[in-house]
Amino acid sequence: MDLVQSSILTTIITTNLTHFGEHLKLSEKTRIVVDTNILLDIIFFEDPHVEGLKNALENGQLEAWSCDLIWEEFLDVMRRPAFYKNEETYQKMIEKALKYFQFEVSKIPPSTYKCRDPDDQTFIDLAVIKAPCWLISRDLEVLKLAKKLKLVNVEVTSNKKTKLSLTPPWESLIQIA
Repeated sequence: MDLVQSSILTTIITTNLTHFGEHLKLSEKTRIVVDTNILLDIIFFEDPHVEGLKNALENGQLEAWSCDLIWEEFLDVMRRPAFYKNEETYQKMIEKALKYFQFEVSKIPPSTYKCRDPDDQTFIDLAVIKAPCWLISRDLEVLKLAKKLKLVNVEVTSNKKTKLSLTPPWESLIQIA
């Protein structure tokens, strides 16, 4: 990881804000939602482009969110011939992935931001209810919604290009008490 990537990741991790009463305060962890391809990069491919993200997840610096629909998609993909080697390896990868996530158990309301790819809508809906947060995806249809989602404090990034904003998307929400 180069100095710019490290600096950007540090900025993301240390600047998360959560709603507290009528004011916002600093939180210890940044909320993220990652799509299936990014999770595969971390768990299966061990892609060096996501090493910083993986390390932050392993160190508990990020609050990664998922839900039943997202998890079902991941399990389905992991059973495909390209990924499934044997049951033992499958179980190890699932256990590894499980330790990274917190699960939203309540019904996720559909957001007003619609994705052309219905398979990706759940990622958007979850990110909107977890805002302020980062939505990390390489899906073109998700990336096209970046400007709109920024309006509700969801910063969309591919992480591959590491074009994460040095200014957190929710900085404009800071209120001086």
